[in-house]
Amino acid sequence: MTERGEPTPPRQDPNGTGPTGWGDVAPGGYGTTPGQPGGYDQGQPGGYPQGQPGGYPQGQPPNQPGQYGAPPPGPAGPAPSGSYGQYGPVDPSANMTPLGPAPQPGIIPLRPLTLGEIYDGAFRSIRANPTVMFVLAAIVVAVLGVIQAIATWGTFEQLNETLGNFDPTVSDTEALDDITATLQSQLLATGVSGLLSFVVSTVLTGVLIHSVSQSVIGRKMSLADVWQAVKPQIGRLLLLTLMILVLVALVSFVFVGIIVLAAASGSLSVIAVAGILGVLGLIAALAFVVTVTVLATPVLVLERSGVFAALKRSWRLTLPTFWRVFGIYLLTTILIGILAQVITYPLQLIGQAIGGFGTLTTILTLVGGVIASALTTPFLAAVVALLYIDIRIRTEALDVDLAAAAQAP
Repeated sequence: MTERGEPTPPRQDPNGTGPTGWGDVAPGGYGTTPGQPGGYDQGQPGGYPQGQPGGYPQGQPPNQPGQYGAPPPGPAGPAPSGSYGQYGPVDPSANMTPLGPAPQPGIIPLRPLTLGEIYDGAFRSIRANPTVMFVLAAIVVAVLGVIQAIATWGTFEQLNETLGNFDPTVSDTEALDDITATLQSQLLATGVSGLLSFVVSTVLTGVLIHSVSQSVIGRKMSLADVWQAVKPQIGRLLLLTLMILVLVALVSFVFVGIIVLAAASGSLSVIAVAGILGVLGLIAALAFVVTVTVLATPVLVLERSGVFAALKRSWRLTLPTFWRVFGIYLLTTILIGILAQVITYPLQLIGQAIGGFGTLTTILTLVGGVIASALTTPFLAAVVALLYIDIRIRTEALDVDLAAAAQAP
């Protein structure tokens, strides 16, 4: 954007092939153009046409008498008191053309976004491509829910039966062995289903982010096209998500270790102080890690970067606007959590009222979780993608590339 609020003119490729950022890469590429920061034409500072300083037409200096069809001034004479015919200070905005709204080829206007526009764009992205954004997410989440239910159902039933027949007053080595074996099976089933959920959810997030990036420029991609665009990056996407989880685990381990060491001292005052400070420090550290890495996934998917490059790029994008990114992401996760509870809690109450804490309650809880995840997963992915685009519009004039890509055939 220029200083007067007008859209910045598109950057030209050094080879003369057209606007950079979208036209010279595969659809959806958000790569940067080296050597031309800020999105302005080289040699044309301020966004004005070359050879026409100040925005005035060439050959017409400002405030020249007789311009715009006005008659030449007559001889000066005494003006009556209070008249409006005197020449006064010139209003610099008098001859400015009113600015129109920012172009909007897709789900958002191509300018810096407000919080409301980010949320509105997230909903619009789901409506713009419901097959990818909602139907695919619902199917994937439902399949994962069924797999997790099958993996854990049998072990839960076996554990309940064993515990129901267990008599604590009698030493029953066989019963204890059964409980231990059941718990081991439960842990194994939970681990396998959790690993599967991690892999599928990571791939789904990449697909959703790519779909949002195309909806921004008014394109609706089929599921096959989105899959072909994301498929080469699945390995790096999984590795990136795993590295973020490892960072979170390391931070948690450090602060938990501090609390454990304080507890070993035996002093209640030391334990209390270390516990409070440790918990607060852990929350702050986790919030920092999550915030500075939240844009790594859209960077990897849309810029086709490597894992470490995506983490470094996310750090550089989020750090200057840390509190804004943190606030938007925190608010979004809170709203998603509330929505999930609104969906699942009534179903749990219905199941408990009809069948206690048995099979019906478990089924209704599973159904509620699937519905909540099918609604919240696309929304969160869309918010993250739009937050990435918003930051790049603010700092790198990405709106220029977006506008050029939207006009490309």
